[in-house]
Amino acid sequence: MSMKLFENIDTSASPFSHTAKLLSFVLAILFMVSTFMLIRVPESVKGYIYGVFREVARAQMLLRTHGWQHIEDDYLIIRYQGDKEEAKLVHETARLFFQRICNDFGFSPEQKIPIMVYSTKEELNASFGWPASENAMGVYWGGVIRVLAPQAWINDRDPDTMRQIFQQSGPMVHEMTHLVLDYEARGNYPRWFTEGLAQYEEYKITSFMFEQQDEIWEQGLYPLKKMDRKFDSLIDQTLAYRQSFSVVEYIVAVYGEDGLHRIISNLARGLNFHESMIEALGTTPEQLEIQWHAWLSRELQQPLYIKREDQA
Repeated sequence: MSMKLFENIDTSASPFSHTAKLLSFVLAILFMVSTFMLIRVPESVKGYIYGVFREVARAQMLLRTHGWQHIEDDYLIIRYQGDKEEAKLVHETARLFFQRICNDFGFSPEQKIPIMVYSTKEELNASFGWPASENAMGVYWGGVIRVLAPQAWINDRDPDTMRQIFQQSGPMVHEMTHLVLDYEARGNYPRWFTEGLAQYEEYKITSFMFEQQDEIWEQGLYPLKKMDRKFDSLIDQTLAYRQSFSVVEYIVAVYGEDGLHRIISNLARGLNFHESMIEALGTTPEQLEIQWHAWLSRELQQPLYIKREDQA
């Protein structure tokens, strides 16, 4: 189901126009219905329902930001309310990496990718209802990428330095990888898998890796089942992200990138992660976890232990 028709609706005459209100109401109803159906329908059709859910969320954001300034090309819609030069840097960086990511995953977007630029972290957090203390530089959700403007977190004001830092350490590759996986697998993947994949692609393209702590592996590993269910509530988020990256590294080291792509293809067909991994790699997630533990222990040359279930 396509929501392209909402991209060209003009609601600029009045922010409180009846048309905008009606469309917003209709989209909210569609959002609630698709959410309910995601819970109730069989696994085999959840991917199609999820696609509707995502496009409704995307259309809602496009409607909500209709009056923002924008930069647009054949692939991207950049919307912003702050400095134009910052928006141009976000656009330039997205253009620099997006085709590479699409090629890596064999992805061809059917519509333009919306990227919303927020001038402050408070504005970005407010768009999700998060507390002002959150420090995310970028977020992907519902077919839309939201990023924090470069000047909000890069202290150096030299344009060339800012460009280099934003392109090497900024969130664009990470969030675009989330988007590509979401469309390719139609929302059918564990949370840890998308985080591991995004970090892997980020490291592959820009050599960026989240700051590492030497003693991180001494704290014990989270079981992958716990990472499936409670990723965002885990106390040690640094460990959760590093583990996710390490598992994807292991898959690539043993099965190659083709192994990753086979898993994603199976997820796109509607197989669950357990079935997808058996068919793609010939092993279950439980077996893979044991093999990864042994591999990581050898790489680190140190024994590892698994956190108890009650250790969040």
